Amino acid sequence: MSLKNGDGIKWPSGKRIAVMVTFDFDGELLRKSVIGKRSIGFSDTSRGQYGPDEGLKRCLDMLERQHLQTTFFVPGRMAENYPEHVARIVAAGHELAYHGYEHEATVDMPAVEEEANMAKSEALLTQFAGSKPVGYRGPLDLLPNCALELMGKRGYLYNSTLKDCDWAYVHEGTGIVELPTEPSLDDFSFFYFSYADEATITCSYPVDYVYEIWRDNFDELAEEGDKVFVLKLHPQLIGRASRVRMLERFIEYMREQGAWLATCREVAQYVKAYYTNEQEQGGAC
Repeated sequence: MSLKNGDGIKWPSGKRIAVMVTFDFDGELLRKSVIGKRSIGFSDTSRGQYGPDEGLKRCLDMLERQHLQTTFFVPGRMAENYPEHVARIVAAGHELAYHGYEHEATVDMPAVEEEANMAKSEALLTQFAGSKPVGYRGPLDLLPNCALELMGKRGYLYNSTLKDCDWAYVHEGTGIVELPTEPSLDDFSFFYFSYADEATITCSYPVDYVYEIWRDNFDELAEEGDKVFVLKLHPQLIGRASRVRMLERFIEYMREQGAWLATCREVAQYVKAYYTNEQEQGGAC
């Protein structure tokens, strides 16, 4: 059970909606998780490697042009394999958050195994960021059954994995803030492409089609006024040239329409403070 405090929340400076333009920097690990134990081959692996090799720079350059600092969810293994790239993310002022160690996607993962993954990844990310990550996103949108308890134990502030509503809330018992995501706001749903899947996934939608879906989602949620909007992006997918251009256009649109564009940490801190204030005043959440 969760205490949901999104209904009626007022965002800073009268902003209409809290927007998080997040990135999962998981490279080829994403494809290995999707395909499973079978070998995916170098050609398909290279599609994932496009993220660190090419897409990341394009995304970072766009974020710099937009004066936008946001959150990158990074598996520990990516920090080991691409240290210069992770250092570049931090140097640009972006937040690092936990995204598994090797992008493991197992609901029934034993707590001892997941805690070991968290500890190893936290140590790696702390080397770059100078502080321990406080955010969690389950690989492939899967949240291990033990995850929320471990987040509470290890001092996490927020999770951004679940799909149960359009507003931020606080999990009862752990105090973890949930920043829900949605498959239609995930570039994976539109741009993932592979010949290696048993059920071949060959999605490559026109960018204007995706823009319209994202804009319509944003407009409706902004009109409601107390919601969050979490874009879930991957440098190897959104980092293709025309897609980054579309994303930049969309960021500009959201800013013009009164969005509060922030990191997951900033939004979670605001939500946690709002909840605490409501409790102290005896208000219903």
